[in-house]
Amino acid sequence: MEQNTENCLTTPAVAADVQPKPKIMVIGLGKAGVMFAEQLVSMEHAKWLDVVAIDTDISTLSPYPGLQKFQADQRWRNGNGCGGDLMNGTRSFAIEREGIGKLIEGASAIIVTGGLGRGTATGGAAVFASMAKKKNIPALFVMTVPFTMEGHNRRQTADKGISEILPSADALFCLPMDLLFSTLPAETPVAEAYAAANREMAGVVLGVAEILRNRSMLPADLSDFRAVLNQRKSICSIGIGTASTADGINRCHVALEKMLQAPMLGGVNSFKEADVIFSIITGGSDLSISEMKKTLEAAASFFNPKARVITGVAISDDCGNDVQLSAITVKYDKSETLPSLETVAVTESKKRKSKVHGEKEQPPLPLQDISKGIFVNAAPSIINGQDLDIPTCQRKMINIDIGIEQK
Repeated sequence: MEQNTENCLTTPAVAADVQPKPKIMVIGLGKAGVMFAEQLVSMEHAKWLDVVAIDTDISTLSPYPGLQKFQADQRWRNGNGCGGDLMNGTRSFAIEREGIGKLIEGASAIIVTGGLGRGTATGGAAVFASMAKKKNIPALFVMTVPFTMEGHNRRQTADKGISEILPSADALFCLPMDLLFSTLPAETPVAEAYAAANREMAGVVLGVAEILRNRSMLPADLSDFRAVLNQRKSICSIGIGTASTADGINRCHVALEKMLQAPMLGGVNSFKEADVIFSIITGGSDLSISEMKKTLEAAASFFNPKARVITGVAISDDCGNDVQLSAITVKYDKSETLPSLETVAVTESKKRKSKVHGEKEQPPLPLQDISKGIFVNAAPSIINGQDLDIPTCQRKMINIDIGIEQK
């Protein structure tokens, strides 16, 4: 095992003939992200991915010798975690910007995964988004949102993290952990439930990565993710179902059933409430047009008829006799309304016409209520004929730009 002391990246021995193309890097941030990464490297179909686990806490990284590891902020954190403090997480990764830049250099795209609501992943994700944007590397974020039972503070921290990630990310998938309650039996042991979540999140990340790299027969790719999720706050659910010829002649039907039962999909109701649905089937060279048509039509029967549906078909040589059905639902946060395209177009058109025709707008008249505030009953401080107790902007009739556009 080699140790790069400059940026603390530990890389296990890898066969020289493994040349994944394109190079898609998965970054597991924080304790949850490290566990997702560990599950991912154990999956047979994920061998082509470049997976790196990152945390400030050395005890989180130590149990996984087979992972590439990056221990952040050794100097100040001294191998400890961020204590759930968002500011600590942001600082720890901000001082590692140079190392992060070197880490993601040459990647075709990065997928960052972890759990929002605490310090390391929530603070670090925004730094990765910023660095990826600076280097013009597409960055997608597959993050979990805390259980409702974890309390308001965790959710508030997650929301702060989301607001920091959105401006720079190409796409942000936020998956509520509460989705687990909708599919797992109530008597499921806690350890088993979390293990299922880790496996499912690893499968979700792999599914997103497969969409990015495969030859698409029907469009469903990064540009679609950008169009739907770029700078839009939303809640997502993702279901992945895989079957092979060993499951019988109706392998696509089996894949559909598994997808509908996926823990992070949240059941059929997720389709009914979605604003946008991605429905993607991935198979090998033996995938027939009949299988494709019947599977996508069967999946569509569960969808909200008013939802925007983006269908994709991809061929992967690695699939062999397997077929994978992936569904991603997107439900926008209605509390954050964005101007429609028509409104933006009309506004821009008016601005251009105003410039072309040389139209001038009358500035606001400098009429202000002059007040001396707490000095109203005090003896005036008169210098050169000016009362210095009156604010300078009022004495000199300066119109202050308070950030509100004048109508």
